[in-house]
Amino acid sequence: MILNSSPATYASINGDLVYVAYSVNSTDPTKLNYKYVGELFIGGVKVFTSKVFPRPDNSRGIFNFGAVIREYVAAKLSPVSGIKAQELGQGAFAIDVVLKIKEEFSGTIGAVVMTDSTRTFTNQYDSVLTLNKPQSNRPLTINLFFTNNRYYLPYFATTTVAFNVVIAGNTKIITPAVANSIQLINISPGAINADYPGSLTSATNSYTVALGGVTYTVNLICEPIYTNYTLHFLNKFGGFESMCFSKVSRESRELERKEWQQPEYRVNSAGIMTLDENGILHEQSSTFAVKSKKKLSISTDLLSDQEYTWLAELVTSPLVYLDGLFVTPVKITNSSYEVKKYINDKLTNLMLDIEFGSVTKSQFR
Repeated sequence: MILNSSPATYASINGDLVYVAYSVNSTDPTKLNYKYVGELFIGGVKVFTSKVFPRPDNSRGIFNFGAVIREYVAAKLSPVSGIKAQELGQGAFAIDVVLKIKEEFSGTIGAVVMTDSTRTFTNQYDSVLTLNKPQSNRPLTINLFFTNNRYYLPYFATTTVAFNVVIAGNTKIITPAVANSIQLINISPGAINADYPGSLTSATNSYTVALGGVTYTVNLICEPIYTNYTLHFLNKFGGFESMCFSKVSRESRELERKEWQQPEYRVNSAGIMTLDENGILHEQSSTFAVKSKKKLSISTDLLSDQEYTWLAELVTSPLVYLDGLFVTPVKITNSSYEVKKYINDKLTNLMLDIEFGSVTKSQFR
């Protein structure tokens, strides 16, 4: 039994993860009703068994475990204070998988005839991970406000070897707990001052963040006159990033009413018809209850071509959070996105519509 092909290291769990096996027994006419039996192990536990007949054209057994493996990975934003905000490891960013193959013929499944090496797959799509570097397509210049407390940059650590984040003149040593993890680095002024009190003040104009051979320049700009909404989103590499929406915003409510209709008159116990009670007309169209859902329209500052390209990852992200007193999951409701270019449109800003998941209910009648 041999494997002719298998998924590449760090292949995406969001696509096909195809193994191709071959055994000379698949062409043996004495091996009746021959099948390849693939057993998938995650964390040392068998989670799935697949049986496939040999292909008639080449006698190979083809297994595609993509849909199975991605059920065991789920990203979630759960940060703590400070520069090292979160680690996305096994089951959140990466997953280690082992395939064992058996053979079945004449109604009997035999012993394991091949055990593949452990393979690591990741929760990214349409991208190539750069090892031990930040995982972002954002520009190297970032505009922030001194009052920002959460602003994330993801870093892919392939080992548990410590690495340095040189931030605002301080060196933060980050030691991953597990290999092949996303280290979520909080580069906001609030996080820096939490770990290194007094490093930044309201008079600070800028600072740099250097990690993995990449240096970002963070400019601290004047506090906005509008409410600043910061969105955190799962990017295409499988880590969380942030973007400020600090220009005009508008809040609205989507309403749903349940109503019933009544006659304009009432008949009392004496059989007298009335149109009012103490001068107050009787209800005709009555509201039983009202549901409301909060929505926001938010907008960024003027964007560069690179920012427009990068923020396509925000509008296509399946996981978006709105920063505030609590970090709240939200949904972007825009149905299209145009990657604007300066040569065509000059400088423009991005406007997004977001919707909250919670529904508020009024009193019931």
